[in-house]
Amino acid sequence: MKRRQAVTSTNALNTLGKLASNTPQKVSFRKATADFLKHCRIKGLAPDSIKFYDKELKQIGRSLAEIDAPILDVNTIKTIHIENFIEYQQSLGRAVSTINSRLRAGRTFFNFCVSKKYVNDNPFDGIQQLKARHEIGATFTRRQLKKLIEAPDVKTFVGLRNLAVILTLAHTGIRLSELTSLRVQDVTFEGKGAINVQRAKNRYARRIPLTKRLRMVLRAYIEERGAIDTDMLFVTVEEQPISGRSIQSMLKQYGDITGVSKEVVVSPHAFRRTFCRLKVEAGTNIFVLQRLTGHSSLEILKRYVQIYGKDLEEAIEKGLEGI
Repeated sequence: MKRRQAVTSTNALNTLGKLASNTPQKVSFRKATADFLKHCRIKGLAPDSIKFYDKELKQIGRSLAEIDAPILDVNTIKTIHIENFIEYQQSLGRAVSTINSRLRAGRTFFNFCVSKKYVNDNPFDGIQQLKARHEIGATFTRRQLKKLIEAPDVKTFVGLRNLAVILTLAHTGIRLSELTSLRVQDVTFEGKGAINVQRAKNRYARRIPLTKRLRMVLRAYIEERGAIDTDMLFVTVEEQPISGRSIQSMLKQYGDITGVSKEVVVSPHAFRRTFCRLKVEAGTNIFVLQRLTGHSSLEILKRYVQIYGKDLEEAIEKGLEGI
């Protein structure tokens, strides 16, 4: 019997249709990345989160190309390629935390690819985070912190603003991204006063009460700042919102002037770590500290308790009296 040129059976056509629908379309790593970042923007992810994914996925794509992984079709990227990627990163001397960040970004990205049917399976399934040493970065001593706070010349607008920035970092433990997003209306002086962090990293707004000194300095700064077009709290002499990079540069400059930089890297996060350490040393309840700092998990704060908690000093003496 002569075969027909085209398939006409309804059952056969249905079967072929199902097979076709289960076959992922061919999409390159670069195209899939662009689609993923667009999805993140539409979803309303924080700019810093989008920047994180953009940066890490570029590094992943570049490394996969360098180890000859098939990046022209994401569906052909398999677990073995991810394992080779990890070994390649290790050979370059990348820190465990850096590799783990890329693994988290890659896993989330491929979950998106699965949902879009760009791939059948996530090649990161079965890939574990690398084990890292749970260490706490350097913190300032009280002497170093005092030097940095006393460094700005408060007789100038810039000096008063810089003191307000440094004191806000030191007395609240706020993140740099949260600090640069503060608006004038986020600071209240009613009662003891407070800073309302509206654009928090974990998307949960929180209130941080003001210390007496921070309350006094912020009130003086806001009065000197005056009413201008922008409502952002910290501004330049040109009355523009100050950038995170400018604050980092300013802190480094004061670190060099005071000599603190010779002992500790002066950065916004060093102030945050110091805030946590001082609060733990003072016996602040870890759940209260979590509310103040906005940590989504207690794991990091537990490290501070394990290292700086005073209960260790008290416990070590008990039962050993007179021995």
